[in-house]
Amino acid sequence: MVQHTREVIEYRGETYFAGAREQDKIWIVQIPGETYANDEGFEQREEIRRKLVPISELDAWYRDEFTGKWRGQPFVLHPNRDGTMGADYVGPSQVWAEDNGLDGDPYNGYHKVLDPDELEDVQVDRTDHLARWKEKNPG
Repeated sequence: MVQHTREVIEYRGETYFAGAREQDKIWIVQIPGETYANDEGFEQREEIRRKLVPISELDAWYRDEFTGKWRGQPFVLHPNRDGTMGADYVGPSQVWAEDNGLDGDPYNGYHKVLDPDELEDVQVDRTDHLARWKEKNPG
C-alpha cells in the first residue's frame, strides 16, 4: 500500500521526503515518526531534519498518486494514519457529490473520509523523477 502521496526519496536504504532542489543536489527530509539508522550530516531547520545530497547518489526519487472509485465515481486518495482514506472527488457532478454526503463546495472541491473496503478499482500511478533526471543528465 502507498504510504506517502508526496515526493519520496530513497537514499542509502532509507526513505525520506523530497525537499527543494539546488542544481544537481536535493534536500532529503526525515519523515516525522520514522527512525533512521544514519543521522550523520542532518541539520535541524525549525521542525524538520534535512540534508543536502547529490541527486546522482539517490536510490530512488518518485511520487505515487493513488486513485480509485467510490460508488462508481472517481477520487484521488490519500492514506490517513488511522487506516482510513482521504478522498478528493474528481468527478463532474456537484449534485452527485452533495447527494452522497461529500463535504465541500464546487469552488474548493468535495472530500470524504472513506474506509478502504468501500473503494474499488484502486490504482497507483508512479512518477519516477530520478529516471527523468537521469535522462536529462546522462553519465
